[in-house]
Order: sequence, then C-alpha cells, then structure tokens
Amino acid sequence: MRNLDYKRRQSFYLYESKRKTLQAVATNQNLEISLRWWAQLEKSKLPRQSSLSRVHNHCTKTGRSRAVIGFLKISRLKFRRLVSKGDFQGFRKACW
Repeated sequence: MRNLDYKRRQSFYLYESKRKTLQAVATNQNLEISLRWWAQLEKSKLPRQSSLSRVHNHCTKTGRSRAVIGFLKISRLKFRRLVSKGDFQGFRKACW
C-alpha cells in the first residue's frame, strides 16, 4: 500500500507530456474533427493510473491516505508521535 502513491506518481510523470499534447489537440477548435476525434481516442487508451486525478497523498511511513500533511508527506498521527518524541525541532504540543 505504501508504494501505491509512488507508482501512480511515476506513471503520471511518464505519461504527462503525451496526455497534455493529446488534450491540446482534442480541444483545438481550429483542427479537423477527425483529428480531434483521433486525439481523444488515443488519450482514452492511456492507462487510467497515469491521470493526475488518480494521484492521492499517502503517508510515506504508514501508507495512511487520510489527514496527510502535504509538505511533510506524513499523516497527522505519525506527525504527532514524532513531535512528542522531539524529532522535529520547533514543534511542541499545544497546551493552554
């Protein structure tokens, strides 16, 4: 489960330029309808996992998909444990 996010991101980067090129051709109103139709068909043949909308943040430590802190790529639960242990400088548990 941990590698699922990584595999989807790699697939996205692999097919990104081809997908964008086909999308530009498919939406260009100045081109023939047959060429635009061909571009749409070719785009539909690309793997579903290579779409950006399939990429979802997962925790790099646990694989958890919910409540992931984006810039750290870890879940809030793992973040809380690491902060409690003192592994992150400048963070501490709030108390008032």
